[in-house]
This record gives sequence, structure tokens and C-alpha cells, in this order.
Amino acid sequence: MLNAPPPLYVRAAVPADLDRLATLRAEAAAWIARRHGSRQWSDPFDATRTLVWIERGAIVVALLEPDGEPVATVTDRPTGSRLLWTAWELADPARYFSRFVVDRRYAGRGIGARLTGWARWRAAGAGAELVRANAWSDNADLHAYYRTHGWQWVRTVSGNRSGALFEMAVGGTPLCSVHELGEIPLLR
Repeated sequence: MLNAPPPLYVRAAVPADLDRLATLRAEAAAWIARRHGSRQWSDPFDATRTLVWIERGAIVVALLEPDGEPVATVTDRPTGSRLLWTAWELADPARYFSRFVVDRRYAGRGIGARLTGWARWRAAGAGAELVRANAWSDNADLHAYYRTHGWQWVRTVSGNRSGALFEMAVGGTPLCSVHELGEIPLLR
């Protein structure tokens, strides 16, 4: 019998998480550059923009213990960029994920898959039929990771450094090993 994964706890990000979010992103950017040769997230961290997304309730963090430090994060928005998605695509009932980061110290533990599963379940509850994400166009290894984990490549937008577009159907069953801590608002 396989052991169940340890629980994962999710909560809305708060302003006190800002430094941790910056660290997660910086460490991920360094790892991506070393391992994959991509410049993904090489721009300076925009604390002001991140605080706006936190205040709007769009950023969720994942923890291994209820009072632990964030080990992963995702931003969940109700609309995608008109620079990436067509008007026809934007009319679809979908949620848009971005800034998906897992602390490399916890890689390989299924945190990203469980956080994605929870976010897909949540998107279904909000009436979405699809979840969508965009990735840096030059990060072929991330594209392969997405495909391996059930994402369908849509296309790559020419001339946009973050123009590799992916989507998948939402999930309808909550994952029992993901527990919500407090109210997590859904940005509408």
C-alpha cells in the first residue's frame, strides 16, 4: 500500500508573505537559468504589483504545516491577457494561473500537482471549464513538464517572451490532502 502524501495547506497570501514570495521567485529564477538556460523571472521582483494582487485575493500560498512558511504559490485570475489570448478564447469560462512557483527544496513531492489539482477544483466551483497558463517561450523544459502533467499546448505567441500558452479542463473532485486555512477569496 502506498503512503498518502503529507497534507498540504493553502491560504490567501497576506502582505507579510511579500518577502517570502520574492525569495521563492528569485530562487526559482536562478535555478531555471542554471538548469534550463531560460531568463524566466529574470526581471526585478515588483513588490508593488504583487501587493496589489495580494490585496485583490489573487495569490494563494501552500504550506506543509498550518503555521509553516510558504513552500509554493500560484496567482489565480478570472481573466487572461488580451496580448496572449484571442477574444474568442477570453470568452470561454476559464481561470488563468500565473507565477506558479514551488520551492526547489521540496521538488518531487507532488506539491505542484496537488496545488494545481486544488486550483482546478476551485476553478470548477467558480463555473470555469478550463484553466490556462502561460510560460516563458524559451523554457522548453517547463513546457514539457506541463504536457507531462496533463496540460495541452495551445500555441506560442510570436514576439512575446511569456507567450507559450497551455490549458486543461477543470477538475471536479477536491483533493483530500489539501486543506484550506481560512477564507480564500476568489477574484471575480
